[in-house]
Amino acid sequence: MLRELLEPWCAAGVTGALRILDPPGGVVYIVDGRVAYAECPVASGLERLLTASGRLPAEAWRAAVNAGRAQHRIGPELVDGGLVSQPELEALGVMALYDAAFFLFDLVVGTQFEHRARHPVGHLRTLDLRVVCQEVDRRKRLLADAWPDAAIDTAAVLPQRRLRSQCVALTALQWEVVANADRRRSPVDLARLLGRDTFSVMLEVRRMARSGLVEPGRPGGSAAAESVATVRARAAAGLPTTPEAERVGRHARPAPEHEPLPEPEPEQVDTSLPPPVLPHRAVRHQPSAEFLVPAGMPAEPRVSEQILVRLLAGLGAL
Repeated sequence: MLRELLEPWCAAGVTGALRILDPPGGVVYIVDGRVAYAECPVASGLERLLTASGRLPAEAWRAAVNAGRAQHRIGPELVDGGLVSQPELEALGVMALYDAAFFLFDLVVGTQFEHRARHPVGHLRTLDLRVVCQEVDRRKRLLADAWPDAAIDTAAVLPQRRLRSQCVALTALQWEVVANADRRRSPVDLARLLGRDTFSVMLEVRRMARSGLVEPGRPGGSAAAESVATVRARAAAGLPTTPEAERVGRHARPAPEHEPLPEPEPEQVDTSLPPPVLPHRAVRHQPSAEFLVPAGMPAEPRVSEQILVRLLAGLGAL
């Protein structure tokens, strides 16, 4: 699984990007052995969370990309321009990271690691790999408790024509979902349309299905929904997502074919020698509090992960 492929790179404390070569595609960025960002075509990334939600005009995002992409300064361009605050940018970055990790971390796929590659947004809050894996597992449990059949995530949302009660109370997000359900869009499609994180939309749709407000419909017509459904089916059967992934295997040597940015000429390596074995961290059986502090900032005051999770939940309810 992808989370197991990430472990040695994080244990070695490297900086780079682990690219997913097979469907649905995506990339996980690591900075000094900590997960900095992840993106996947079927998840709402930072751009969608800012622009599709109406938080930021699309023109402002494109201007920041044009001005800061080459120097990995898209985020600072937005902050310096007063369009978003640094805490909001970091909170949305964590939200997008968790969203993509939910779809990617349990897949069996071929990968390629690019040393020193960084995301063009620039500095974002980094998380320990263990923390990200725990959050992915927690989200899977929440979805299973709300509605056990994962097929509803990629099926068209169909509001019930007749309700069992005279009065129905909907959350703001549930109302957005019902108001934009056109009997063709799946929860994955609706999340991207509304600029919401995909997990929150899937969870609310499952809760509404349990309450009898929506019914699992026919499979969604979008490529995103079909990709998620196909990959999930193969992952559930314990199969690689593509024949290429089966040939590559999880022990394939993660050597980059090219560098994304101009770098000094690498040293010549004797290819007759076996590749070095990256270390694995010792498993910690005792739970420990994970504090999220940006690099270069003083250790106090510190923001606990619990506070950050509440902040993300509050942003999702806006």
